[in-house]
Amino acid sequence: MQIFVPHKKDKNIYLDGVIAYSSNEYVFGHFSEYKESYRIVNIQFPEAIFRWSAPSEEELIHFEKEILKWKRKSKIVYCMNDFESHFDKKKKFKKLFELIHRYSDLVIHLGFFSLQKYKGNFSDDCMQRVVKHPLYISLLDNFEIKNIQNLLPYNLSDKFIISVPGNMRSKNEFEFVLGIFEKLPMPNKFLIIPRMSKLVNVPDVLPYRFRKIYRDIMWAFYERRYLRVFRGQYYFMNNFLDYSFLTDLIQKSSLLIIPRIKNLNSGNLFLGLTFDKLMIAPSVGNLTEHINDFRLPVINHEVDSFDKIVSLVLESDFLNYSKTEEYKIKKDELHPKVISQQYDNIYQEVLNLI
Repeated sequence: MQIFVPHKKDKNIYLDGVIAYSSNEYVFGHFSEYKESYRIVNIQFPEAIFRWSAPSEEELIHFEKEILKWKRKSKIVYCMNDFESHFDKKKKFKKLFELIHRYSDLVIHLGFFSLQKYKGNFSDDCMQRVVKHPLYISLLDNFEIKNIQNLLPYNLSDKFIISVPGNMRSKNEFEFVLGIFEKLPMPNKFLIIPRMSKLVNVPDVLPYRFRKIYRDIMWAFYERRYLRVFRGQYYFMNNFLDYSFLTDLIQKSSLLIIPRIKNLNSGNLFLGLTFDKLMIAPSVGNLTEHINDFRLPVINHEVDSFDKIVSLVLESDFLNYSKTEEYKIKKDELHPKVISQQYDNIYQEVLNLI
């Protein structure tokens, strides 16, 4: 069976494992390239349908007509990474998400928090199931690894490396990371953040010729306000880090910080679990159940002080627990082979709906 994904393949490779073990064929393409032979239309990232640019009213009208065509011969499956766009402060994607919510035949939640909180936002005819985020097993299997040291001007050999995989999306996330970093007592601590490009949000009204100037000014502000006491203890990059370098960075890290203080999900938690890494992650959304499942320190970022957060991490028994058979069994449940089978079973289930 062919499964149509109505947008380009995302840089995030988490779906690759699901595809590799599936008995079905996934076909990526523009939403207008739909064929009636596709039994399933699987939407992973709504924003990607319009290439991460907010659609106009005319485009939304056209897209709704396409959805109605899909529903004649196919079932629409929505994998809910977020209930709404996590970077859309002006709600430009709101109507797009509403269309997908309205017409979905099946919603796949990545945790039970999501299911309980949002199940009332879909029609009574819409099937809703929980399928967890898979591990990034492909990064362990004969994957080319490149030395992250080649990208850094600092010697990492004697450092206690703290890394923050994924994009830094807001000032609040940045403050969360730095607050923890400041309190960590290791004298040789070193912070690496590969993607800082989203930290400074340039106002839309600002002409393009002034946007770089605005970014430079705001970055100088951040350095002066937050970073002057950490000179020589951090290195930040601004582009998508190739997985060959990211894998090496994760392997060399002693601690990962997942700063998603408002998100429903974060694949970076599963990236860390893939490599059995100690992590600091806030207790929000679906993250909470996964943190509890793997005995990672549970942190309420709205209440807990940074001193308490760090003490929870230093006292964590995760590193011992990660060597147990119980931990291995829980990890095996997140293997892409297992998750892919769950996807395939649910596809058959929704196709059997009258």
